[in-house]
Amino acid sequence: MKQEEKNRISRERILSAAFAEFGAHGYLGASINTVCANGRISKGLLYHYYADKDTLYLACVNQCFQELTAYLSGHLDVETVTLDQYFDVRLGFFREHPLHQRLFCGTVADPPAHLKQQLSDCRREFDALNEAMFTAILKKERLAEGVSLQDAIWQFRLLGDFFNTYLKANSQEIPQPEEYDRLCRQTLHTMLYGLIGQR
Repeated sequence: MKQEEKNRISRERILSAAFAEFGAHGYLGASINTVCANGRISKGLLYHYYADKDTLYLACVNQCFQELTAYLSGHLDVETVTLDQYFDVRLGFFREHPLHQRLFCGTVADPPAHLKQQLSDCRREFDALNEAMFTAILKKERLAEGVSLQDAIWQFRLLGDFFNTYLKANSQEIPQPEEYDRLCRQTLHTMLYGLIGQR
């Protein structure tokens, strides 16, 4: 077996064990010792590929967001997407990838503060796709008087920040992933269409 193939297999083993650990316990509760024990990986091998816990966590988060973004891009048309289609497809991805779902929720709802910039970099393409889809949804709607498209997009960003800050401040733990997605969908739907149903 070529060295390149051995490196790929080793990285996959490490990331698989790390996904499970970070997904189950979050960044703070995760343990490198547990990653090594559950993955039957020596610490020497792990540290050969990943310098420390931060590097390993960021590798998992980066892979999570890359794969989620690729899935959304492959299953949704940015020009015709609806809010419900977006969340249905996202939930479909997470049902197929439960480890990604737990890691995603932990990262967006309770990220380690000292990795804020690096996590923002990991999310860049995902955030850009979200904004493009939300913009397409807004373009099909008649905005309230005095609200520009740029205003609405800014409020969309602000709402996401408030939502995650509220969950972190008012919950003992992050909601279960399906509940997290339900709350996200409901909050955005309310932002777009209001609390009062049409009569």
